[in-house]
Amino acid sequence: MRVLIVADDLTGAMDSAGPFAAAGVETWVVAAPMQCDPASLRSASVVSVNTDSRHLPAARAVEKVRETVLHLGAGNFQIVVKKIDSTLRGNVVAETLALLDATGRSDAVVAPAFPAQGRTVAGGVVYVNGTPLTQTGFARDALSPPPLAPLHQVFAQARAGIQARSVAAADAFEGDGTRVWIVDAAVDADLVTMVDTIRPRLGSLLLAGSAGLTQALARACFGAAGTTAGAIRVQGTIVFAVGSRAAQSAEQVEALEAEPDTRVLRMPNGRWLNGNIPGARNLVLRAAADDAGREGDAEQVAADMARHAIDVVRRTGAEALVATGGDTAIAILTASGNPALQVLGELMPGIPYARIRLDDSPLWLVTKAGGFGGRETFRDLAEKLRGG
Repeated sequence: MRVLIVADDLTGAMDSAGPFAAAGVETWVVAAPMQCDPASLRSASVVSVNTDSRHLPAARAVEKVRETVLHLGAGNFQIVVKKIDSTLRGNVVAETLALLDATGRSDAVVAPAFPAQGRTVAGGVVYVNGTPLTQTGFARDALSPPPLAPLHQVFAQARAGIQARSVAAADAFEGDGTRVWIVDAAVDADLVTMVDTIRPRLGSLLLAGSAGLTQALARACFGAAGTTAGAIRVQGTIVFAVGSRAAQSAEQVEALEAEPDTRVLRMPNGRWLNGNIPGARNLVLRAAADDAGREGDAEQVAADMARHAIDVVRRTGAEALVATGGDTAIAILTASGNPALQVLGELMPGIPYARIRLDDSPLWLVTKAGGFGGRETFRDLAEKLRGG
């Protein structure tokens, strides 16, 4: 049984693949699918691809989904997942419908909940730590704001003839015509129940959701309960490249800064102007506006952050790099010459790790979405990377 995951950014491709890797299943993430030979992925049971389409206009995002699926061949996979952001940013509806068309499937089960990260769904409405999505900062995302109406209404309005409704996890997923079911889920067990309910139809349905969904799917298909990286033992510096401007990331940097032997370097629009790299156990590179409060082009900022992060890794001999924010993560893979990588597991729910090559030397790479985790997440990651 092979699984294809189509994500709109790299951290999403990584975090949705993590649960399968944690089960010991060969799992690959493709940062640049059009540059990857599909034949090189034949041994993988799970392939998670990044279309890099979150911030694109909907029509172009749809094109990229179709191009990617045609290139990889949807017929080579029994299960297809559209990875969507748990706070619905990006072209969630347009890309899900495009993947339905590209795979020839007529029905979709949409489950964006990720209870382990505080995202739940009730009545087709997403809640973040108990607060309706419309009342959170995610609703005001400058680049790709989410839809504000309940999801079943949004899908029903998107295309004539779609029957969309909100359902409980254990409901019957039946009906006539093109159907989209939006699954309510308050706890992880709800997603497990939902996957068990639709298990006989996994080969004919399109699944759409966050890493909460793939956690339940990995358990159903491969017996995965999730594991941690017991083999990782980082001795020296850990570099954190924080390109995300999410409030959660700022809080996590603040908490880590209180740890002994931690230095935070402010990077105006992704650049380190000093030139001198201080020695530290934890070295944080944090993107910021310039001294005049101006923010540069997001793609260029990510490219500069990646270039400096790789330089810092080389100069400090760091054994691990933690990348926060999808744009930053893909820029790091591009700059380091790693268009595809094998995911090895999860350090925490939704935070996977991999092994990449930099100048023919191995480097642990951890990716984290900017809005994931609590205040202590960076501190916890550092401890886990050091074998704690």
